[in-house]
Amino acid sequence: MGQASTLETQLADHVSAVDLVRLRRPIEMPHPSLDTLMRQAQHQVGQMMQALVERPDDLTDLRGHIGEVERLSRRVDALKLRLTARAASTGATGVAGHTDTGSWLAGATGSDRTTSASDAMLAEAMGDAERDAAGGSGDAGGGPGAAGDPGDAGDAGDAAKDRSRAGRGPRLTLTAAALDAGTISAAHAKVILRGLDDLPEGVTTDQRRACEAELLRLAANRSPSQLRRAARRVLETYEPDESVVDQHEDDLVAREEEAARERAAFWVKDNRDGTMTGQFTVPWVSGMMLKKVIDAMTAPRRRTTDGPGDAHESGGAGGSGGVGGSGRAAEQLSPSDRSLDWQHRRGLAFADLLMRIPTDHLHSKVSATMLITTRVDDLLAGLLDEGLVPAGTRVGSTDVHDVISAGTARRLACGAGLLPTVLDGDSIPIDLGRQRRLFTDNQRMALATRYDECAAEGCDRPFAWTEIHHLRPWEAGGLTDLDNAAPLCGTHHHMIDSALWRHVVTRLGNGTVSLAFHRRT
Repeated sequence: MGQASTLETQLADHVSAVDLVRLRRPIEMPHPSLDTLMRQAQHQVGQMMQALVERPDDLTDLRGHIGEVERLSRRVDALKLRLTARAASTGATGVAGHTDTGSWLAGATGSDRTTSASDAMLAEAMGDAERDAAGGSGDAGGGPGAAGDPGDAGDAGDAAKDRSRAGRGPRLTLTAAALDAGTISAAHAKVILRGLDDLPEGVTTDQRRACEAELLRLAANRSPSQLRRAARRVLETYEPDESVVDQHEDDLVAREEEAARERAAFWVKDNRDGTMTGQFTVPWVSGMMLKKVIDAMTAPRRRTTDGPGDAHESGGAGGSGGVGGSGRAAEQLSPSDRSLDWQHRRGLAFADLLMRIPTDHLHSKVSATMLITTRVDDLLAGLLDEGLVPAGTRVGSTDVHDVISAGTARRLACGAGLLPTVLDGDSIPIDLGRQRRLFTDNQRMALATRYDECAAEGCDRPFAWTEIHHLRPWEAGGLTDLDNAAPLCGTHHHMIDSALWRHVVTRLGNGTVSLAFHRRT
């Protein structure tokens, strides 16, 4: 009995000497492997797909669900890029016998080589997540061929050569974190990478990081194409001289135009079945002019359709007459003609256009009306003899929401019938008040400097197809002014007056409006 008591006393003394906090620490389970996590993720996606069929009542917020799926997709893209960066940093691409990371990624994913090369460049610029966490080197990918921080000495002199190397540019720390979180897409990240690569030589590391932060801020409410246009002026983040920013943007646009001319190509072959197939690559301005002509020829308002009053108002840029002629009555159109898809209609319009090209001479003017907004000084610069006026430096904005270099604007001006657009002036009666009910062609062209699509939310019908709508109806005292005008495609123009639909007009900060339609309940 005494011996048992002594044993209990010794055990109690031993326990009291043990750190009780350590005893309360939870048991650490081993973290699942990446393979296990991927299998679990595949299973979860499978369950979500199954829920679409088995639990349709759960789909109460389709817009919200789409947003979450998009965010999930972006995070998966980030994971793929991180794995690609790991392959580059560990040399796994060379072990597989591939000459570069892009070809390795194309083989691993079965994707196009060009797309994979772009993804690989972004992956190496983002860096290896493990090396980042461990405080690794400042190399973009940590592996062969990755460039150092552009702020390092000696990099400025090799900037032109580095542009052709995968991984050139800073490690996109902020961009990578945003992509990991799913707040931006890989397409946004590529635009940011290119924007930083296009910064002038001599930019400091702090300035580059400030530009990256600004581009991330702009990406929050812009599509990749819109962000690309804004990225050309990201120099404004640290450069107070507007003329320097103008010159930088014009240089970038002029470089793109020159590269586009180098890539111009055309081929056509006889299919020996009564058709010919071809393909072409042309500079943006030439292609956009062709598109404007085809859009004008196939615009629904230029065709007599089944619905009464489809062609409310005429006018617009480009050629005249739709496929088969705009004067045909609705009853003369066959059912098959009315049901032609737009690709077919454009093909017929293109064929019609080719048949109408004059064989004896080519007209000296450009083929379509493209509205270009530029400063008079930039337009006149270089047109005067002996260079008495210095060359202009600000790009010209177009009616299709992109820009052209100052040099291209001057070249087009030499071969075009100039139509000056006077803002707040008297040369063109832009605002007619109650003097006229219908909008004029001049007003339509002025409105084209604000819009390139239908003003209805989510509608991508081109401006050439639209009809000009009075936001406040004429019969209710609405003015025939630009502030009371909005371009609407035929479908949305009819929905305005339909009892089945209601709409909300939102005025945006850039002088445009957006119309959101909702079915009445």
